[in-house]
Amino acid sequence: MAKEVANTNQLIQEQYIIFNLGEEEYALPITIVEEIVKIKNLIRVPQSKTYFAGIMDIRGKVVRMIDLAKRLNIKTATTVIGERAIVINLGGKSVGIIVDRVSHVVHFPANVIDPPPPSVKGISSRYITGVGKKDNRFIILIDVEKILNLEEISELPVS
Repeated sequence: MAKEVANTNQLIQEQYIIFNLGEEEYALPITIVEEIVKIKNLIRVPQSKTYFAGIMDIRGKVVRMIDLAKRLNIKTATTVIGERAIVINLGGKSVGIIVDRVSHVVHFPANVIDPPPPSVKGISSRYITGVGKKDNRFIILIDVEKILNLEEISELPVS
């Protein structure tokens, strides 16, 4: 029984949610994901940081929404904000990261993850935990806690 629980926990630790920013595929550990939501009724907050898209009410909870492409200076094909957000738990706070598209969950055992390269498409290696390969595609595993630190999130307006 304990071995089954350990195996299940290991399997969960090795699962990542795949999403797109522009043409590139990225992944986040599923363990920090609360939910995936459609962007609706996003309230913009004037005079805030460029990557802060605004706030959104998700089932009665005010969630700060971050435009991840802007935060990482990634050029996307469109200037329109994506229509999906991945709500993550960052230090006990719910934060939405806006992405172009969310595709699926993938299993990456540690032995199939390569170390991060010096940089990928202008993203510093300090934000990358590794690169996974799936179906002849490279997927960049990002460390969202380094991209969005708690102090920075706390400074963003809530309303």
